[in-house]
Amino acid sequence: MLNIIQEYLNKNRCFTIDNIIPFINVGLKKYSNSINYAGIREILKSLIKKKQIVEGSKLIKEEILNNKNRKKIFSYICNNPGVYFYRIAKKLDLSNYILAWHIKILLKFNFIRSKEIENHEVFFNVDLQSDLDKDYLLSLISKEKVQKIIKYLKYNKEGCSKTQMSKALHMHSTTIANYVEKLDKYGILLKKRLANKTLYFFNEKKFLR
Repeated sequence: MLNIIQEYLNKNRCFTIDNIIPFINVGLKKYSNSINYAGIREILKSLIKKKQIVEGSKLIKEEILNNKNRKKIFSYICNNPGVYFYRIAKKLDLSNYILAWHIKILLKFNFIRSKEIENHEVFFNVDLQSDLDKDYLLSLISKEKVQKIIKYLKYNKEGCSKTQMSKALHMHSTTIANYVEKLDKYGILLKKRLANKTLYFFNEKKFLR
């Protein structure tokens, strides 16, 4: 049936169930007379529920990643769960308009899911089970500045203070304090309090990526 649907979509910009059923019915008669209109409708509903096809779209799920840009976007989201729109656009050098179009298609066909975190819409592979805490953490560590902090601590195993991080990474002390506090909350960092300062260490065992 998907082949017949594809044949219909090659000739039409999109489909609705009511419009496509007669076409499918004629096409199926070449192979079988056992499926009536009601049966075709139920199969179509099942395919729509599984996001194999989407009413109002010319595409079918098997074709979605044939587009080079869309495949790059999907791959980037899979490798950077929790990433936000403008980071994808910057890293893949895509215009906002083109990125928005492909994101819409990936969402519509259930390749990715989105969530609003701290006033940003962020994206995940749909196969990555939704969990509020894990989604927040993945979104946090997808941030470029947070990745710089983590990388710096990974290579400074003797520990660093927030002041050292601020100077070495050329980040405002408030920015460092904000991210360090969040990373500490989720156990990504370990800390050691000394007489005059607190040192932070990267917690390799807790890191999720």
